[in-house]
Amino acid sequence: MSFKELSEKLNKFNEDRNWINLDPEDLAKSIVLESAELLEHFQRDNTLKKRWDKLPEKNIEEISHEVWDIVNYLMRFCHEMNIDIVDATLKKLEKVGKKYPVWYKQNWWHEEYLKIKKSYRT
Repeated sequence: MSFKELSEKLNKFNEDRNWINLDPEDLAKSIVLESAELLEHFQRDNTLKKRWDKLPEKNIEEISHEVWDIVNYLMRFCHEMNIDIVDATLKKLEKVGKKYPVWYKQNWWHEEYLKIKKSYRT
């Protein structure tokens, strides 16, 4: 399935339930809330690993449901704000690629990188 087909399917799903014309602020809040529910599945992993050197098994099905919630709200948000998510992603990818060039991963402390990073903060 293409991204466009997925987007159309989600739009139809939401329209059928009258989950449309939602306020973007409410959708943004929902994205954060659902992201917190995803994070809840990993809430105490570091502590458990330190104490018992073992992590509980993850319920991938429950985690994938949280991912769906996030994607659905994000797609609704983009639809309501008239944001082309593919275009926005490609533009940001280009911008971040300039900010963090390939040589960054081994030379993140490099003076040239620090100059680039500083230029994005002004």
